[in-house]
Order: sequence, then C-alpha cells, then structure tokens
Amino acid sequence: MKNTLRQKILLSTVLSLFMLLLSHPVTAILAQEAAEDNQETTESLRERIQNIVEQQKEKVQSVLGEISNQRRGFVGQVVRVSETTLGLDVRGATRIVPLDETVTLMRSEAAIKTENIEIGSWAEVLGIVDNNDSFVAKKITSPLPKPHFVALGTLKTIKASSLDFQPRGQETVLTVELTRNTVYQDNTGEETDSDEFVEDDQVLLVGYQQDGDTLITVVRSLAPATENEQ
Repeated sequence: MKNTLRQKILLSTVLSLFMLLLSHPVTAILAQEAAEDNQETTESLRERIQNIVEQQKEKVQSVLGEISNQRRGFVGQVVRVSETTLGLDVRGATRIVPLDETVTLMRSEAAIKTENIEIGSWAEVLGIVDNNDSFVAKKITSPLPKPHFVALGTLKTIKASSLDFQPRGQETVLTVELTRNTVYQDNTGEETDSDEFVEDDQVLLVGYQQDGDTLITVVRSLAPATENEQ
C-alpha cells in the first residue's frame, strides 16, 4: 500500500515537472508566431496604402490643378455677337469674350449657337483664371431671367400708367411703370380692382427691370380694406 502511494506521488511529481518544462518553449513559440503575424500584417497594410496612393496620384494632381485655376464669372448685357466673340456691357464697360470650340453656349440647359443669342439679352459667363492671370471663358448661359424687383413701401402718387413709390427706409421716391398685365391684390392675396388703392397706402410691389425701367406685375395691399379707407 505504501509503495503504491509513493509511486503515485512520484509519478505526479514527474508529470508536473514535465509539463512545466514544456510550457515555456510553447509560450515562446506562440509569442514568436504572433510577432511574425503582426509584422506581416503591417507590411501588407503598408503595401496596400502605397498602391492606393499610386492609383489616386493622377486624380490628386487633377484636383490640385483645378485649385490653381481659380474659377470666375460675371453677368452682362449682350451688345455685340459674332462667330468668334461676344461683347457684353458689364457695369458700363464693354467686355469682349472670345468664342471657340472650348466654350459652351447654353439656354435652358440646352446647347445653342451664336445666332441664337440676341442683342440686349443678359448672359452669365463662367470660366477660370489661368496661370497668366487671364480669364478664359468655359460656359456662357443666355438669356438670363430679367432682374426682379421686390419692395415694401408707400404709394405717393397713383397715375394711369405709373406709380410714385417710396420704399421703406429710403427718402428717394421711385417712379415705376404699370402694364396691362399688372395684377392688384388685397392683403389676403385675393385679386381686386386698382380703384381700391389710394395714396399713402402701404403696399408690396413685385416686378422686374427692363431697359432701365421698373415694370410692376403685382401691387398688393399690406393692410385690410377698412384700414385703407380710413
């Protein structure tokens, strides 16, 4: 009985020592394999990033080129048209825009030719400033919508074909033109007669500018009719 117990104790001790000896080499081997895997992953990731940079190099250079070529644009009234140039009145000065195959002429999102551009129409010119600080047109849109006019103020004088109107916050009295299509509205937006309006009424005027004149399309009261009569 004692011999059997001693054998068991001895066997247990030998097994413990054997497992202890084995544990250290295995741990070292696993640690080394993990380090090698990490290094391989890092190298693989570095190669992938380098490949992406090479593939995107042309796109990056293109974007940088667009930044260096600054975009510009202006609006003017057409005063001259030919097959090779477009003359625009920009704030009182005539500006000549060369036309060639690189310039796109547009109207309502459709391409047009120079003969479709009318003298007196408005055009928007978009382009870039090149490395020589010269403006190069790329796209011309014509005609533009007529400049809008919207203002709140007081009726000073009511005439058959025009109104004298003083905008709020201004001392200047403007003369604006009425047309056969001018619509008169009460304060709720319902259509009414022109006779409902008198001097000193507070109104909203909506219209557009053409050939130096302001043409009114809507005259709307800002107060109820009872207040206007008072």
